[in-house]
Amino acid sequence: MTCAIIFFAFAIRRAALELGKSEVPLDWNSILWSQIGLSVIAGMLAMVPAWIGWHAILRDFGHRVHWSASLYAYFLGHLGKYIPGKAMAVMLRVGQLHRHKVPLGPAILSVFIETLTGFASGGILGAVLLQWVEVPGWLRWSALAAIPLAALPLIPHPFRGILRLVSRMRIGKGLEKLLGVIDGRLMIRTIACALLGWCLQGLALWFVLGSLRPIQSDLLSGYSGGFIWLVCTASMSLGGLAGFLSMLPGGAFARELASIGVLLSIVPEPIALIATVIVRLTSIAAEILMIVGSKSISASVDSASIQ
Repeated sequence: MTCAIIFFAFAIRRAALELGKSEVPLDWNSILWSQIGLSVIAGMLAMVPAWIGWHAILRDFGHRVHWSASLYAYFLGHLGKYIPGKAMAVMLRVGQLHRHKVPLGPAILSVFIETLTGFASGGILGAVLLQWVEVPGWLRWSALAAIPLAALPLIPHPFRGILRLVSRMRIGKGLEKLLGVIDGRLMIRTIACALLGWCLQGLALWFVLGSLRPIQSDLLSGYSGGFIWLVCTASMSLGGLAGFLSMLPGGAFARELASIGVLLSIVPEPIALIATVIVRLTSIAAEILMIVGSKSISASVDSASIQ
């Protein structure tokens, strides 16, 4: 936990340093702070659908964990993103579930399904939206070509195949009974939750761009709000996927590079850099608020159940 918090602080410091390198002087007094606040709120809401999808998977697996317990476990897992590799995010979630008598195998499998489905859905969404964005043609075609590969984790059969292999191992004891649970209904529901989350992530970036309008008077002129949101959603989803695949703490650098590459279709590079870094900060703020809030809710429910 201490290591996660240290890397959390490092992510904030790195974002601040990147802002200092921007070619456009950033006057914090000129920013529309109401839009920044809305970005934080959108970022908080964007994480909720994925938690709902994960909680539903646990229930499908036969584990009736109280919603407050899974809520805290899910958001606590976000701290693990800031540790090198991705194992800590899984360990934090699974560790919390273990306190509520969820066996190790089903807990890990549920996290695996939710996480992989979320990023695969985001990659496909970004690839589709990219077809309406002014990016190099090779990038559009590459994104389309990658869709079949990204779609593999969204089909029940690959998960069942993996489950059969894992069930033969010691850690997978008893998992074979879940083979029939991983079906089209479970996957469609989890995909729908993931897509809603990515759309809200795009809204968070949309608000950040709106907050920067006073810096450049003609910023985003000529673009409709809907198109700007489309570009923002593509930027966030593809950036999130790049960060996940990079295996770096918090997706460092890879996330920003991918996001900036998409944003350059509607804003100049300095603004794209500023927007990407600020939305990173609002995302971190949203994660902190959700971790603290879910911990408070979980503690209150536990206290009430004891009395």
